[in-house]
Amino acid sequence: MRKAFLSLALLLFFTGSGSAADSRFTPAALEELKSDIQAILEEDNIPGASVAVVTRDEVIWAGGIGKADLAADRDVTADTLFRVGSISKSFSALAVLTLVEQARIDLNSRVQRVAPEIEFTNPWSATHPVTLAMVMEHTAGFDDIHVREYAKVDDPDITLQEGLAYHPHSRTSRWPPGTFMSYANSGPPIAAYVLEKVTGQSFENYTRERVFDVLGMQYSTFLYPEEPRRLARGYQADGITEAPYDHIIIRPSGALNSSAAEMARFLRMMLNRGTLDGVRFLREETIERMEMPTTNLVANAGYTFGYGLGNYAEIFNGHRFFGHDGGITGFVSSARYSPELGVGFFVSVNKPSGGLNDISDRIAQFLTESAELPEPSQYQAEPWELEAVAGFYQLYTPRADLASFITRLLMNRRISLEDGKLYSKSLLGGSKHEMIPVAAGAFRYEDHALDTRYVLSDGDGRIFALWPLGGNFIKTPGAWVLFQMAGAAIALLLMLSSILFALVWLPARVFGKMRTMPIKPVLVPLLAVLSLLVAVPLPFMVSSDVVGALGNLTAASMTAFLGTLVFAALTFYSLFTSVRARHGRKWVRIHSAAVALACLATLFYLAAHGIIGIRTWLY
Repeated sequence: MRKAFLSLALLLFFTGSGSAADSRFTPAALEELKSDIQAILEEDNIPGASVAVVTRDEVIWAGGIGKADLAADRDVTADTLFRVGSISKSFSALAVLTLVEQARIDLNSRVQRVAPEIEFTNPWSATHPVTLAMVMEHTAGFDDIHVREYAKVDDPDITLQEGLAYHPHSRTSRWPPGTFMSYANSGPPIAAYVLEKVTGQSFENYTRERVFDVLGMQYSTFLYPEEPRRLARGYQADGITEAPYDHIIIRPSGALNSSAAEMARFLRMMLNRGTLDGVRFLREETIERMEMPTTNLVANAGYTFGYGLGNYAEIFNGHRFFGHDGGITGFVSSARYSPELGVGFFVSVNKPSGGLNDISDRIAQFLTESAELPEPSQYQAEPWELEAVAGFYQLYTPRADLASFITRLLMNRRISLEDGKLYSKSLLGGSKHEMIPVAAGAFRYEDHALDTRYVLSDGDGRIFALWPLGGNFIKTPGAWVLFQMAGAAIALLLMLSSILFALVWLPARVFGKMRTMPIKPVLVPLLAVLSLLVAVPLPFMVSSDVVGALGNLTAASMTAFLGTLVFAALTFYSLFTSVRARHGRKWVRIHSAAVALACLATLFYLAAHGIIGIRTWLY
């Protein structure tokens, strides 16, 4: 009897929730998993983690490791609330889908018709109107919310309509809606606002009554918790300094607070296709619709891998999992489940850290260790099909237009054809992956059994390499791609060389050997370079809250504004001084002229992307 009691106690200890563990997952294996997570936390200096591991039928483990509050020495438990960031979008989608099932909301409705008071810009509205499905699937072509919106974190009582009205400029379609997926927090709150119009309730109250209460998620909330002691503290990158609680203005996209115990209930409902504890929450076909993209080129070609309604597919250990990741000040999180395997997990850590990926991968390994990999599809591509795919690809859909000046230089790829096989690789290095055809235009990586990469035409003769979570690349002549990258590298090196050159030239100019050399042709380009270095990187170096510094009128944002204008003025002046220089050593004058030309090329490039005179507090 005593022995049996001890065995039972040990089992309950490892399950955390009091549920009996699935026979596939032994207490010893679970203890090893917990030990590995603990090691990752220690290695990455993460204060604490909230973790849930589930099957369809039970909670294998729901609990915590480490500290929820360092100052108070408070441990993470199964009931500790963590800020789960963009996992919020899954619950926003669930709320909207309850009304879809009641035929009170139609996902194909045009936003302009159902919510004309919500301002947005769509140059293609006549042929490609923005629908509710598009704003939830991130295919409206909108920017991610701008720094001004990210920085607005000081108003806990702001309404959803007020939040949407705060800065509508981010909701501007940059390509025809319904073509490409590009992640944008600016879209989902529109669907949440339509929910408010239809129900007459606030989004937060409706979600409380019709989602959280129904699923038994008693303490989960989009608002600041009524019992603050349940909430874990978030920490900054050092793992020691407390991070503030940001009252973001687009709560449906990222404000949710939840716990391991309550996220376990959500995962089990998704695994049971809309049912939890014998109670039907949503129809099975509704859950399947949530997991399926419908409004982009990949979906139009008949493929189902990608971003659905607050839910997307990803490969873990060779198996397809659905769910969402999330990040908000002081926290990063992941929630994943596999309907095929009947397992899922949730993990959140109270520090922005790459350790989250390590923990997620380790849990996925634990859940899939004994599972057979799906059988890959077979497709024999014709040589001409492979040749049509091979080439250089440039990023077409940056997440935010403001960042396009750098992403279009850095995020370029080449798909090469070698010995009858296709390989994909970033032009800046990294892993090289074989792309194995599984259907016309669909490919899998060598370590995946499922298609996750697509190369398709848009119907206008343009070819795109489509990475379903927003990496959309347009096929571009290699000479042009390489010219841009090489030109940027040469310009950068020349501009930086002016600083090194000054360290040699200035002493020589002051102390004798080059006293006859005019100072302006060397000094002015140097000052232009320094003004740009001050304008762009400095705000990121001197402020712990870069978003707040750039999203408001501050010394940092004003430095970026004035610094870029000074750079423009000094660039033109440097060209003038270089042309007029007649005296001094020839190689000095040539170098100064080259730096001035590099500054000019950089100026034109930055001006074309709206960086010169950028007012980030208004952008």
